[in-house]
Order: sequence, then structure tokens, then C-alpha cells
Amino acid sequence: MSFNIQVNNKPVEVHEGEILLNALRRNGIKIPTLCYMHGFTPSGACRLCVVEIDGKRDLVTSCAYPVEPEMVVKTNSARVIKARKSLVEMLLSNHPDDCLYCERNGNCELQWLAEEMNIKERKYFSSKRSDKRDHSSPSVYRDPAKCILCSRCVRVCEEVQLVTAIEFISRADKTSVNSAFSKGLNISSCINCGQCIMVCPTGALVDISHIEKVQSALASDKKYPVAFLSPAFVASVSDHFNLKPSDKPAGLIIAALKNMGFRKVYDLGWAVDMNIHLEASLLLERSKKKDTVTPLFSSCCPAWIKYAEEFVPEMISDISTVKSPQQLMGYIVKNHEKAEAEKKKQQLYTVSLMACVANKFEGSREGNTRKGESEVDATLTIREFLKMLRSYGINLLRFDPVIADNPFDHSSAAGYQVSYSGGKAEAVAMHLNHLINGEKKNGPKFTPPKNPGSKKEVKLSIGKQEFGFAWVSGIGEAQKYFDQLVTEKRKDIHYVEVMACPGGCAGGGGQPVYYFQDKHKARKKTGQDLEKSLKSRKPSQNIHMLEYLNVRLARKEEKDVLQTRFKQRDVIK
Repeated sequence: MSFNIQVNNKPVEVHEGEILLNALRRNGIKIPTLCYMHGFTPSGACRLCVVEIDGKRDLVTSCAYPVEPEMVVKTNSARVIKARKSLVEMLLSNHPDDCLYCERNGNCELQWLAEEMNIKERKYFSSKRSDKRDHSSPSVYRDPAKCILCSRCVRVCEEVQLVTAIEFISRADKTSVNSAFSKGLNISSCINCGQCIMVCPTGALVDISHIEKVQSALASDKKYPVAFLSPAFVASVSDHFNLKPSDKPAGLIIAALKNMGFRKVYDLGWAVDMNIHLEASLLLERSKKKDTVTPLFSSCCPAWIKYAEEFVPEMISDISTVKSPQQLMGYIVKNHEKAEAEKKKQQLYTVSLMACVANKFEGSREGNTRKGESEVDATLTIREFLKMLRSYGINLLRFDPVIADNPFDHSSAAGYQVSYSGGKAEAVAMHLNHLINGEKKNGPKFTPPKNPGSKKEVKLSIGKQEFGFAWVSGIGEAQKYFDQLVTEKRKDIHYVEVMACPGGCAGGGGQPVYYFQDKHKARKKTGQDLEKSLKSRKPSQNIHMLEYLNVRLARKEEKDVLQTRFKQRDVIK
């Protein structure tokens, strides 16, 4: 049922039971907020969304007030504007004055609000927060002095990711956000997914930057820097610059990286093809065992792996032991380029370009280092790459596209499929069909269901067996699905793709920070467009990768280094 209310002396159509803030925004009326997040129960903590309603003595928080018939609302009265300005001024009273050095300078919601409300000077004064900065994590940096207690990071960590690595502590003016027992994030239950970074309105949470050490390696005569470019990274950069497949965005990025000083740039999609081939082979092997009743879980998302090690260790035995694409590429490149680097009397330095901050943590895992040397020395997120473009004065659009270096210069469309939720499950299913049936023209049709939500399933008849494939994104949704599989004792699901971030890598913690919902859907569409532009559709068409892999698998020691192991982690929760 719909009815009209009066807003700023104009009729506005609203729906019965609708929250006033949503109704106003739906009708194009801007209302500032800091604590509000779409899809979450409103908290009314920041109170910036206050409006004036006739008949009400006090201003009302529109994020928690339902619409009523004959309601008369003022969103920009002198009283409302004064109240909002005072609230922002109080937030600024103890906020650091280091905007010029802040990671979020120019992309800070508090900074925007101060400008919009014409705040020119500090009117309130309060003691600055003395909490210590936390840079113990390999992925996430926390500066409590810049926290405005909006609760967004706490709610995402607790309600979406189920991790609760950070929480409110103390009370009154001593309230702050911190990890358990005020210890560092490195020993907390943090899974390094970076979703807290994506929702933080200020610079209180940012990623641990690898820019400085990468730039140092690029400028050093003693280093031999080599980069590998993830397809998910390419899709997101394409979306950011509004590039089309015909613009050859991967080639533009490679040209920019070469201009920065990278000696070689490889296509990480090559390792994605390898990862899919190995996981499909492992799935086929498990399907032949009559006593196997649990599904195989994907292992390419490092945040999901850390969650499993901490919260569901009973599932570790069912997780694929195949290394992630980043680590496969790191190992392969280290071995391939080592001789060339030694010939030049330089130290090989490998850099991955990813859409995920958890990959920074993954590179430091014990199983991904050999004799004290990491397979991946540094990881650059999309945010860091965009910053480096500005730092080097590079206009990406002015370059001529350059192809990746041999021998890891091409990959199949599967690389872009892995960039969004459900894509890897499809790629594994299609490759499993290749392993069982060979290159038949009429393979099974992978048609994702149209039901809403983050969990989906597809059943396919491959050979003489029916296989069940499922995919789920977001740890909260994933845990619900795990519980369902156990409770219902389901035996019809054989492979489950798990991505820690909602929407998969397209919604990863290393993406550019935007302030509107469902941006991952646009990135998914960009990835699918790029996927269609490639000639090689499946990993089985990456002949060089298969030949390379056959040689490596013939050696037992080589086979072992393409695999990894996971174990239970005891952390402070």
C-alpha cells in the first residue's frame, strides 16, 4: 500500500512500513549518514540523519523511523542543518588533523561532511585518543585515533563475516573499537578479508601498504622485479576506468607496469587454469571412492581458509590441498626466473596484483615459504595500483596495449570466471566434464538458478554420475550452508566454491572504496564481458599449461610443492 507524505512542502510517495530514510533517498532527497548500512538493522548511533517532523518536539532519526500517513517532514530546516553541523563539529573535536597524510584523504566521508556543512574552524576541543596504532596484521592496519565509533566495521565483522575480531570496549567517553583483550589483530580471530576496510568511513582501517617496498624494488639495481596480473584485478580496473574489452585493459595495465620498471609481467590466469585442472582432478579422484560422502571445498580464497582453520577445523580434511593461483604462480615464477635473475646478479622479487588484502597474509603463510624465501614477496591491491599510477604520473589510457611475457602469456576465460562468485564452480564442472568425456561438443549446460541470495546449487550429469556443485559467498552465508549440509546429511553435493567476500573477488577487500551497494555486480558484468572476448574458453585449451604440468607432476617433489596443507589455528576470540 502506498500513500503520500509532505517533504519540504512537496508530496512524496512512500510505501507502508517503509523506513523514512529509505523513502527519502528513493525519491532523490539526500540525507547524510555515517552509521547507516543498507540491509542492516539501524542503530541510530551517529544521528546525522535527523529530520524535523511536525508534531514531534525532538528531531527524529530517519534511519529508524517508519513512515506514517499525513506525515509532514522537513529535511533542511535551519534547526536540522544546525544539529547536523554540530554533530560533525563534535566528531572533529578529537579527530587528528593529518588529512594531508591520511590514506583516505579525498575519499573520507567525515571530510566530505565537513566540507558540505561549511565547517571552517574547530569549535569544540577534546583530548585526542591515545590508543596505540595496530600494524601487527599482515593485511589490515588500524588507527584508533581516526575511529568515529560508527559501528560499521564491528557490524560487518560480526553479522556478515561471523568473526567478531573487533568489538566495542569500555563505556561512555572511554568507548573504543578494539580486538580481544586489546591485543593485535595478528593474534585475533581476524581472517584478513578486509571487509571492515570497505565500510570504514574514515582512515581508521586501511590495508597494510606494500607500495613503498615495491617502489624500492623497482628503483634498485640489486632487484629483479617480476609481476603477475590477476584477471579479477583486470576486471576491476576496467570497471574503474570504464574500459571495454576492445580497449584491451590487461594490455594497458601491463604497459603501465613495464613503464614503472617491472622486468616482466605474467598472466596469473595461467595459474588459475592450473588450479582448476588440479581441483577437477582431485574431485574426480574423490568421486571414485565409495566411502567419500562429504564435498570438496575450494582453496583459492585465503580469508575463507583462515576462517576454516579457526572456526570449523573439522572441515579442513575436505578442503582442496591445491595451492591458490597466487601461490602456484609465485612458485612457478620463482623457479622460472631464478636463473635469469642470478645471471644479472640480481635478487628476484615477485609481486602479485590482486583484488584481495588477504593475499598479503597468504604470502606469509608457513607453507608458502621455502628456506626463508616467500613465493610471493609483495601484493598490490587495486587501491594501491591506482595510487601508484598517480605517483608515477601515468595515464593508463595513453598507452598502447602490451601482451604478457612468455611463457605465461595467456590463459582461458576461467581466469575471469574466478573473479566472481559461482564462476569457479562452473569452471571446475566444465573441466571435470573434459576429464571424463574428453572434448565433446555437447557437454552439460551449466545454468545457475535465478533464486536470490548468496548460495546456489547446480546438478550436472557427467559420464555415468550426477555431480552437485554449489557456491556461496560471504562467511555468514557460508556458515549457514555448512550447517545445512551437516544437519541434512546431504550426499548430493560434491564440490563447494567458497568466497569470503560477498560477491566473490568482485567484492574483495582490496577493491576501490565506493559508497553505494552492489558494486560487485558491475564488476562481475565487466568480468563476464572480458571472459567472452577470449578465444580460449576452458583450461583444457591451455595446452602449454597442461604440458608444463605433466612434466612437473612426473616428479614427486614437484607434485608436492603444488599442494599445501592446512591446520587448526588457536587464536584469541
